[in-house]
Amino acid sequence: MIDFLKMVNISDSTLIEMMKNNNEAILFNLSCNEDDALKIINYMQSIGINDIDDLLIYRIDIFTILFEQFIKKISKFNIPLLVEYVNSDYTNIDIINR
Repeated sequence: MIDFLKMVNISDSTLIEMMKNNNEAILFNLSCNEDDALKIINYMQSIGINDIDDLLIYRIDIFTILFEQFIKKISKFNIPLLVEYVNSDYTNIDIINR
């Protein structure tokens, strides 16, 4: 169901942890949002966010929204500072929902 994440170099161990830490409904939502999820991951990688695995495991909801919604949320911030903040602790990603 979430094997499509391997296209962006998400490891089998991360996929297993995602399945352990998230219910089937959210995993299904992620699989229904495959294109946008991949765009979000690619964008995060391109701006330098390091903890994508932890975000997928513990904050999977970020990857279930439309790419345009994600960009709108983070466009309110200074991207280099946001990246530094999130890289220091992945839970800081919550700031984009405020």
